[in-house]
Amino acid sequence: MKKNDYHNYVIKDGKLIGEFEKMYQDCPNPWPETEKDLENNPVSKRTIELIKKYKFKKLFSVGSGKGLHANWLMKNVNGLKVEGCEISRTAIDYSKKHYPKTKVVHLDIKDFSRYDFKFDVLLLRECLWYMLEYWTDFIKTLKKKYKGKYIIIELTFYDYQKYGREYFDGPNDLVKKFPFSIIEVLRHHVTREQKEGMILIFGKII
Repeated sequence: MKKNDYHNYVIKDGKLIGEFEKMYQDCPNPWPETEKDLENNPVSKRTIELIKKYKFKKLFSVGSGKGLHANWLMKNVNGLKVEGCEISRTAIDYSKKHYPKTKVVHLDIKDFSRYDFKFDVLLLRECLWYMLEYWTDFIKTLKKKYKGKYIIIELTFYDYQKYGREYFDGPNDLVKKFPFSIIEVLRHHVTREQKEGMILIFGKII
């Protein structure tokens, strides 16, 4: 397996590999993203605006990775507290060292129901593709334990994507199948030629 190419550890040839711990060990920077990238991303910026508009004080990030995004959120929203969960211990160790203000627990998403987290808004940023097998159970947990809380999903759909199409056949299908009350939807295309692109769905768990 070729190192430094995160595709070899995540999704490849239309199949989920899911070796996130090994990915973080072998790839120094699997998601090459900077704070400047976040600031220039309309979807990421809208998440900040929604947090401020609804005066959320505590956000829980599913799949918080190495902590850059969580720290960026706190830097841009005064008084916001961000906690999260992550499956990779290597990523958690990095987050604790470089972004100690973010509390992150080690958690496989299939065990999410065993915990009682406290938050105003739940964020699933670019991780839904990795939890499709447990999506139905995850929804049940949210409806049972977190009714009345808010949820933000940020997700990228790729042109000619193979993996996950049986669950969500494009952004419009995700909106159609969204299991909670939808407040807002934002679509973003990087180029005019891009058919799929990024989507943000903001809703309330009911």
